[in-house]
Amino acid sequence: MTEQKSPAQYCENLLFLNIFKAFRIAIQPARIFIAFLALTLIFVIGWTMDLSKTVAVSGEVTRGDLISSSLTGSLNWPTELHCFIGAPDRIEGYIERYKDKPHKQGVFRVWSNFCMSRLNKAAASVVVLRFDNFAGALRECVLASIWAFKHHTIYSIIMFLIALIIFSITSGAISRGAALKFSRDENCGITPCLEFAFKKFLSLFGAPSLPIVFIIIFILLLLGVGLITNIGWIGEIFLAFPLTFIIVLVLGVCITLMIIGLGGGINLMPSVIAYEHSDAFDAFNRSCSYVYTRPWRLSFYMLIATVYGAVCYLFARFFVFLMLTAGRWFLYISIWKNAAKAEQMNKLDVIWPKPEFFSLLGSGAEIAKSRTESFAEWLINLQVLVIAGVVIAFAVSFYFSASTIIYCLLRKGIDQTPLDSVFIETEQKPEPVQSQNTEQS
Repeated sequence: MTEQKSPAQYCENLLFLNIFKAFRIAIQPARIFIAFLALTLIFVIGWTMDLSKTVAVSGEVTRGDLISSSLTGSLNWPTELHCFIGAPDRIEGYIERYKDKPHKQGVFRVWSNFCMSRLNKAAASVVVLRFDNFAGALRECVLASIWAFKHHTIYSIIMFLIALIIFSITSGAISRGAALKFSRDENCGITPCLEFAFKKFLSLFGAPSLPIVFIIIFILLLLGVGLITNIGWIGEIFLAFPLTFIIVLVLGVCITLMIIGLGGGINLMPSVIAYEHSDAFDAFNRSCSYVYTRPWRLSFYMLIATVYGAVCYLFARFFVFLMLTAGRWFLYISIWKNAAKAEQMNKLDVIWPKPEFFSLLGSGAEIAKSRTESFAEWLINLQVLVIAGVVIAFAVSFYFSASTIIYCLLRKGIDQTPLDSVFIETEQKPEPVQSQNTEQS
C-alpha cells in the first residue's frame, strides 16, 4: 500500500506558502524599531536640508496640496515636480515663472509627500488587482526621483548617499533577524542584528553600489564616443564605423543587463549577505544569477509578496486609522467648547484635525489659534506622525523580511539548499593553557 501524505506534507512542497510567514516575521518589535530608527534619521536629515528651500511653487502650498493634487489636465500645478510629471515640456517655463515667488518648498518635503501618496495608491491598486494603476504609481515615483536628480542634482546626490548608507545598515539588520527567525525560529534582538549589519557594512553598501558604478562607467564610455562624434567630418565616420557601432551596442547591452539585474536583485542582496555571510561581489553575483536564470519563479514569488504585503500594509494602516478615529470621536463628544480665536469651530477640530485613511495627520484649517492651541496642535501632530512612522516602518520591515524569505526559497528550489541552512557566527573559545609543571620522574 502506498503511503498517504497529510495536507501538511503537501504544503511543505509548495514553497511559496512560506511567503505568508512574512507578516509574523515583520511585525516583530525589534525589526520595526530598526526600520523606524532608519526612517527617523532620514526624515530628520531631509527636513534639516530643507531649511534651504529651492523648489519653485505656484503659491502657498499646504501638505494636502502636495498629496492630493492632480497631474493631468491641469495648468496650475502646485510645484515644479507636479509640472515635471504632468507636462515635462513645460518645466523650464514653470521654474522661470515661479522661481522668484516667496513660497518655496524643500526638495525632500515635496518628493517624500508625493512618493508616499503614490505608494499608498499603488498598495490600494494591488489589492483590487489594478496592476495598471500600480505600474503607473511606481512610474511616477521613478519620475519624481529623476526630477530630483535632474533639477536638484547636488542635493539629491547627498541625500541619496546618506539614505543608501542608512538603509544598507537597516537592510542588513532586518534581513539577518528575518533569516534567523524563518530558518531557525530564533529571535534575534536589536543589538545582535545591528552588530551584524555594522560588521558587514562594506558588503551591504557595496552590493547595490557595484552595478551603479558599472552603469556609470558604461555611460561615461558612451559619452566619450559622443564627444568624438562632435569632431567635424571625422566624428560621423568614427560613429558609423562598424567596430565603433558594435561597441556602442555592447555598452547598451551591458547597461541594460545591469539595470535589470539591479532592479530585480537589489532586494535579494542583503538576504544573500544575511544568509551566506558573503561579500559585496558574491551578493551581487548571486542575486543577478537568480534574476537571469529563474526570472519566472522570482517574478511569481515577488507577485505573491507584493499582493500580500499590500494587504498587510493596508490592514496595519486601517488598524491605526480606526484607533485614532475612535479615540478622537469619543473625545469630540465630551468637548463642547469652541476655539479661542475661531469661535465657529470646536476646539478639538483646531488642535487635532480629523484623521484620514491615507493622511493620518489630517488637513488642518489655516485659522488663527492661541499660543496654547498652536502648541497643542504641534504636539498632537508630532505624536500622530510617530504613529504614522510606525506604519511605514512596518512596510519597510515587511519588504526586507519578505525578500529574505524569497531568497531562501529560491536557494531551496534551485540549489536544493535546506531552508534551515544559515550562517551562524561561532565564538572562538580560548585554547586551554597547558600546565608548565611536568612530572618529574
